[in-house]
Amino acid sequence: MRITLILAASPTDPLRRNDPFMPLSLPILAGSAPGHEYTFVDMLAGEEPDLSRRADLVGISVRLTAETTAFRIADEHRKRGIPVVLGGPQVSSVPHRAAEHADSVVVGEGEVLWPTVIEDLRRRQLRKFYVASPEPFDGRGQSVHQVESYADLAKTPFPVRRHYRKKYVFDTVFAARGCPIDCDFCSVPHLFGHEVRLRPVGDVVREIDAFDGFFYLLDDTVFGRPSTYDYYLELYAAIARLPKQRLWTGQANLDAATTEKGREVVRAAARAGLLYAAIGMESLNPEVQQRSGTLRKSGGRTPSDLVERMRQSIAFIQGQGILVSGWFTMGYEEDRLEDFASTLEFCRDNHVIPILCPLEALPGTRLRTRLEAEGRVSPTRKINVVHPTLTDDQILGALKEASDAGFGVREILSRTLFAARTFGRQGGELRHRIPDVIKKTMFTLNLQVHLRRGIVGLANAE
Repeated sequence: MRITLILAASPTDPLRRNDPFMPLSLPILAGSAPGHEYTFVDMLAGEEPDLSRRADLVGISVRLTAETTAFRIADEHRKRGIPVVLGGPQVSSVPHRAAEHADSVVVGEGEVLWPTVIEDLRRRQLRKFYVASPEPFDGRGQSVHQVESYADLAKTPFPVRRHYRKKYVFDTVFAARGCPIDCDFCSVPHLFGHEVRLRPVGDVVREIDAFDGFFYLLDDTVFGRPSTYDYYLELYAAIARLPKQRLWTGQANLDAATTEKGREVVRAAARAGLLYAAIGMESLNPEVQQRSGTLRKSGGRTPSDLVERMRQSIAFIQGQGILVSGWFTMGYEEDRLEDFASTLEFCRDNHVIPILCPLEALPGTRLRTRLEAEGRVSPTRKINVVHPTLTDDQILGALKEASDAGFGVREILSRTLFAARTFGRQGGELRHRIPDVIKKTMFTLNLQVHLRRGIVGLANAE
């Protein structure tokens, strides 16, 4: 079949033409059903679908910000008689709304379902919903094919990346899916389950060995959870043994730095090439952390010791030569305007790259369920969470002010100098260390410039 796979992106998406990380959804689909003629349309890279292109099937992967764009594109293809399948994280959260614009909707992990979708289309027996989840699914009277489990990652196909035209700065790979933490604002447990599933170490390392440069490990935390520490120690030892070292980045949690076994994982990740960790710190307010369910992943044992233990964990991670950005979610009912400035000051004191984001109640999350019951979700507002005392303009104004200040030239240079000194203290022969320090320092500077373009641009757009 001639299959067009589209990664939808809104024209105003701040990552459009600015995302350094290769999206993995389309390559995974192409790898799960080989033997067809695939064309990728990467709207994040600025590409647009060619409606005159002949295709037997169009699949569209939909991000949160791309729903309207994706539905429009789907409608246009269907007018031309081309079957359209919608999938992706946003569609999995609103499948029945998506069904109004598609011949079929994929809910959950696409690699489990995509071969069946193609075979059903070939037989002219396409069903309305294809679902991969152990949870019951109500098709509301329409046809459903359901695999009542999450994907077995030991059988995950290798992604086929060659159909992308853009050369991304970072290749992407994943080793695990699922998260047991269940932060109330996060949709990961809804999509991938609460139990962590692991890919065979050999499969992950084989992918990484084929990369030329930087890569991004897509796991929810590259430091793992206590139940997976042994797996990550094995994985990072195998990566460190590869003939060519590749620097890489990923998301992480602070709590790994609070136990000896967790610190072993952090050290192993650094030896394997981890250079930058984006850490969901969420809030400095213990009440917010308790309400959102993030206290334990931030390393706090009690609300009273939260901030100090966060400082200690940050310092340990940075001490291994790992850059740290702190991602904070602002807009819970306990948040006040002065918290934006104090969060920025915390980041400045601890040499953390500050990423402050507005709270959004995403479909399928516990936060959305709670706030809808309280009548505090409004899709017509700039921010869909109704704060009891702050207006949207106050929140967005404080976010813009914090972003502008946190990514000023002096702040960027100060953090870069701190990182350079940290890199210089790492072991090794001087003749090897100097080029390494220069390379990592330039990465630090470029990373912050790139983040500034995205974060400050997003704040200004809001």
